[in-house]
Amino acid sequence: MLILNGDQKLSTEKIMSLIGKINALIYARVSTTDQANKGFSIDSQIERCKERAIKKFGYKESEIIVLVEPGGMGDDPNRPALNHALYLLERGLGKKFIVLHPDRLTRDNTLQGVVSRRIWGMGVDIEFIEFEVNPHDPESMLMYNIQGSIAQYNKAKIHANSKRGRLAKAKKGELPSFKRLYGYKFNTKTDLPEYHEDEKEILLEMKDMLINKKMSSNDIAKELSRRGVAAPNGKTWYQSTVSRMLQNEDYTGNYYYGKSKVVQLNGKKKQVPTPKEEWILIKIPAMWDHQTREQIIKQMKLNFKGRSRSSRDYLLKGKAKCGRCGGACGSGITSKTKSGVYKYYSCRNKNVKGYQNGKKICTCKGKNWRVDIVDDAFWKWFKKLLSNPKEFLEQFLVETSNEKKIEELENKKEKLDKQLEDIDSEISNYVILFGKGKINEDMFDKITQPLELNKEHIKNEIEILNSHLSANKQDNDKNQKLIEYINSFSEMITKDISMHEKRQFLDFFIEKVTLFDDDHMEIVWKGAGLNDSDQVDFLNSEQGGEFSNSHKRLNHIQAYGRQTA
Repeated sequence: MLILNGDQKLSTEKIMSLIGKINALIYARVSTTDQANKGFSIDSQIERCKERAIKKFGYKESEIIVLVEPGGMGDDPNRPALNHALYLLERGLGKKFIVLHPDRLTRDNTLQGVVSRRIWGMGVDIEFIEFEVNPHDPESMLMYNIQGSIAQYNKAKIHANSKRGRLAKAKKGELPSFKRLYGYKFNTKTDLPEYHEDEKEILLEMKDMLINKKMSSNDIAKELSRRGVAAPNGKTWYQSTVSRMLQNEDYTGNYYYGKSKVVQLNGKKKQVPTPKEEWILIKIPAMWDHQTREQIIKQMKLNFKGRSRSSRDYLLKGKAKCGRCGGACGSGITSKTKSGVYKYYSCRNKNVKGYQNGKKICTCKGKNWRVDIVDDAFWKWFKKLLSNPKEFLEQFLVETSNEKKIEELENKKEKLDKQLEDIDSEISNYVILFGKGKINEDMFDKITQPLELNKEHIKNEIEILNSHLSANKQDNDKNQKLIEYINSFSEMITKDISMHEKRQFLDFFIEKVTLFDDDHMEIVWKGAGLNDSDQVDFLNSEQGGEFSNSHKRLNHIQAYGRQTA
């Protein structure tokens, strides 16, 4: 039995080799709030689903793939394991999709309808262990939709109650939750933090190293690692960790609750800061006073003042990624040669200042990339593409146009509207018969009740179709606007524009540019959709080539220069 956890995915070659050999996909999910509930544990979900697959359907373990979603929220449509499960089903892997309960699939009623119908539309059966559903039975679908609404309501209610309880606790000066804060431990009896004496001693020594011994954050990290002092999150002391710790306002005794909150943006959860007036002050034991913190910040500024900083005016700012580890690439590295000073894109993970046992560690090893060569190759490709965008636009429209899908959805909706009319007409006939005394009240209820249930089911179907239509029409509108923008940009891009203006172009079109050691770059366009794990053969063309699959658009530029630093 093959088990895929979280972001783990099967390659195209592996998928092809398994077609015809896999009969069932098992999906198991547990969110953070489910961790304490043993009934929802991953192991118990897998075991019960596997038992159903073997005993009821006669499948062998070798015919089953398990996809595990650890920490996935039920209302999040962008869950890696769920998305890959749908991707595998589309590729023909699995006749049954087995889940413990509908709320393991999703806790959002609309999303439940979308995902379920997508699976059924592939000709795949959904088998819930703790709930029976028949997509061809109106009464069964009505109960399924009711269950989805209840799960969504329960989740919202729990969230609202938890939030209200946490706020009430914070306003009383108690900590609703306490993230790990070096120098403190949490007293479960008082619900307040208190000093961790060993860590407090280290913190005070760090402060003394900075203010009195004039050591830099980097020197402090190196010294602590040399002495074998345990770091806050493992064995490694980082310069950034030391700097962040010493500047933390919490150590003045002012601990603010609610400085940030989690919101959903474009289907993804993101932590965003909250307005300062919404923060709640909770007093905790202080490590030092505000005056000492001001001294710390002043000394750090003095330490930083002596550093020379190279110009950061480079094209792929915020876009460049390392092809070795996926880390962000910046332009902080320079080298002096006879022909001049050159800047380099360098992976942040390669240059991070971390120490173990007093020795610097490097989590990413490999080359740097000359900024002038990379920027020049990218801009020539980008300028050429937008200067004559016809071919690009044609391919873009083929890949992203939803006109055919919109037409199919509208046809389905038209058929469902006709079914509703027919049902209303049939009910009206029975009303006439009842009015004429041809049938009694009991007979009328027995005849019309199934019709009303079917009518409710069709209305739910229409509601889902309307949401699909709205989303697809919005996508098409975005495509048309993008075409208009590209046509206008194609005129502007031929002019002599500044680096700032170039980056504005990139911010609109480009999501990321990944640099690789063999001197090619991979470009991902914004709005390209979900990433896929397929391996891509890179093209040996200086002007770049194109590759597309059902999940994203990639462009590759090969041979833009081989320089090392």
